Amino acid sequence: MSGETVVYKNDMNLVPLRKFNNTEVNLFFTLCNKLKDKGNLTVNVPFEELKELSNYYSHDKKLFIQDLEKFYDKIFSLTYREETENVIRKFILFTKVEIYKDKEYVAIGVNPDLEHIINSLTSNFTKFELKEMTHLKSTYSKHMFRILKQYKHTGYVKIKIDDFRERLDIPNSYRMTNINQKVLAPIIKELGFIFNNLNINKIKAKKGRKIEWLEFTFDAEKRIHNKRQPQMANIDKSRQYISREKTPRWLEERTYEKQIKNEYDPQLEKERKAFLKQLQLDWED
Repeated sequence: MSGETVVYKNDMNLVPLRKFNNTEVNLFFTLCNKLKDKGNLTVNVPFEELKELSNYYSHDKKLFIQDLEKFYDKIFSLTYREETENVIRKFILFTKVEIYKDKEYVAIGVNPDLEHIINSLTSNFTKFELKEMTHLKSTYSKHMFRILKQYKHTGYVKIKIDDFRERLDIPNSYRMTNINQKVLAPIIKELGFIFNNLNINKIKAKKGRKIEWLEFTFDAEKRIHNKRQPQMANIDKSRQYISREKTPRWLEERTYEKQIKNEYDPQLEKERKAFLKQLQLDWED
């Protein structure tokens, strides 16, 4: 089960998982993993696989089913919002959930109108290793983890404090002191091992001392544009090395162009033409 990834459209990071506890966040993204790039819109997931992928702690079957019921009550309240110039649309994410207690598996169905948020994504998507997220202890760390993953190639996120509260589902009663202790401190502690040099800067409003923005900075990940890129790099280095080994005398002699006007060496000219022909063959390969 190692190497399991979660991929979805960036807009889903705007869907707050309100009142989801640690286990429920894990279950949610495990289901996203299982629904990824499926031709049909209903997926069956065995209990044991769901437990393993979501890092579920208990072997008690009855307790697991109870937790699943509570979790599914919450996911039916999740809505996805799309807006164009003239239309605002809202959808529920999932259309059905069936728990088969005797056969020990779960059947989950995604809304057909939202298939595009988890299937056949080529741009503007968030991707991360499922295991990295499920092993985080703080729910706030889990939520911030997926936001930072969206910006992993820039290493920079700036978010208004009000949006930060909403997206991480922070209680309205929390003052900045509470946010420092119960939200930001766990984020730095847990995510600092995943995002190198993670720092959080608090930016005050122009008027007054109230914090208006939070700025997250970390070392950006390099983009890999082509899976063959490392191999091609090795090929280039290899060819460069071979070329040096076979560099003919006419190329090493920097005064060749000047010499050719005064004297003509048939052997040097023969070597030059042979080298250029071989260079063209190497390029075509």
